[in-house]
Amino acid sequence: MGSLFSAAEDAAAADAPAAWRLGGDREERMRRTNAEEGGAVRWACRVDAVEPGSEAFEALRLTIDDERERARVLAFAKPADQQRARVSRVLVRRCARVGLVDAYEGVTRTARGKPYAVARGAPPHANFNFSVSHDGDYVLVASEPLALVGVDVCGGKERCEALSESLEPYKAAFSIEEWAAFFSGGVDLDAFLALWACKEAFTKARGDGLGFPFGDAEFTLTYRGGASFEANVAVDGATLPDWRFRGETLNDHVCVSARGPITDIVDGEGAFRRTMASQMPEGALDAPWPAFSTLTPRDLVPDARAAA
Repeated sequence: MGSLFSAAEDAAAADAPAAWRLGGDREERMRRTNAEEGGAVRWACRVDAVEPGSEAFEALRLTIDDERERARVLAFAKPADQQRARVSRVLVRRCARVGLVDAYEGVTRTARGKPYAVARGAPPHANFNFSVSHDGDYVLVASEPLALVGVDVCGGKERCEALSESLEPYKAAFSIEEWAAFFSGGVDLDAFLALWACKEAFTKARGDGLGFPFGDAEFTLTYRGGASFEANVAVDGATLPDWRFRGETLNDHVCVSARGPITDIVDGEGAFRRTMASQMPEGALDAPWPAFSTLTPRDLVPDARAAA
């Protein structure tokens, strides 16, 4: 039998910026060894590369090593929601296996729904953790070996069309200063996507997600040329110097990853917090920042399975 994945599916990443694409030795290393240096990755995968109900879709779904999560993929009524559910669950497990190697035991969730990796024995990275997000055409995952990590993608044709009419329903999610600076003159879609992705990445990293009042977190954006930017955050007027944010664009999506101190984890039961070391090593927040890479569905499964 031929490959489960067609040439068109392998080309699903062709619309990504060149800096995002895997290639050469780096691609070969990831495909053959599933290795990524240091436990820090930034991955993006299109959700529409494999159709629900296809053989390839089922092959990917069966790589999810949790029966309940496999069932949840099919519980969604809309094909698009099944696609996002499937890719996000496969992607985080691939990421966790790359980061934890033989120490990988599985992926579970906090009481608030934040997924996190469970390791056995002594994991190769003291504070390995990941974050996942999906919106529009993409699923993103980011991981860090030492610092807390959050990621968010915001955009896509459907979302952008809905936002183009009015941002008033979202006014409470922005500080007075943010609203005055970006939205007092009307809809600024680029600013909305950037700020919203920053707020989501921040709260996903912490673990409280939408339970955190977005309007209390005020972001300052500094563009680095083109549509790439860095950001700082203040909560209730106090700047948080130990948080770092970087944003990139992918077509009509904004993708933001965040780093922060593990002391800022919000985890009522403490299960996620117990997977982390007691202290974050000095310099972890300012370690080299990994670039985003675009993956295809073929990259998400073992080579032997993809070529079967």
